Amino acid sequence: MIYIIILLALLVILSPLMWFRVSPRQKIIISMRQEASRLGLIVKLSTAGDARLDEKYKDYITYGLPWQLDSIAPSQPNMENWLLVRGSNRGDASIWPDWNWLGRECNKELMSVIGPLLPSLPSDISALKASSKGIEVFWREHGKIADIIVINKVLVLLKKSIRVDLNQ
Repeated sequence: MIYIIILLALLVILSPLMWFRVSPRQKIIISMRQEASRLGLIVKLSTAGDARLDEKYKDYITYGLPWQLDSIAPSQPNMENWLLVRGSNRGDASIWPDWNWLGRECNKELMSVIGPLLPSLPSDISALKASSKGIEVFWREHGKIADIIVINKVLVLLKKSIRVDLNQ
């Protein structure tokens, strides 16, 4: 009888420790973020791409590729500082179904680069943004490591189309 009481006491003591175990989904997210870091992507918590200024809830993750410090800023207008959002009622319609421009459109030459890349993005990517810091995607990480490879390829192609890197 004493052994049963000791066993029950141990179970009561050890059961909260089971909550500290990493779930299978958390393991995938950790692997995705490690792969992104290995590829040179910056991962951070963010508000939605189409969030208003007063919305502070950070429920999206951005995977971004920063500009190189010695890269040459684009000479053509509207190559940077644009935001393309998916599945939002806000903004102006774009030439791609389900995508809207929030703010201003990008340069027409860049549209020919963006168009073929959009279908390759994971379906839960909600925005694509170019700013003075770099280029990034907003998503909820409902994917796999293979999606990180695709995101990196898209961001690298867009980066090369927007800025000239002096190191290459």
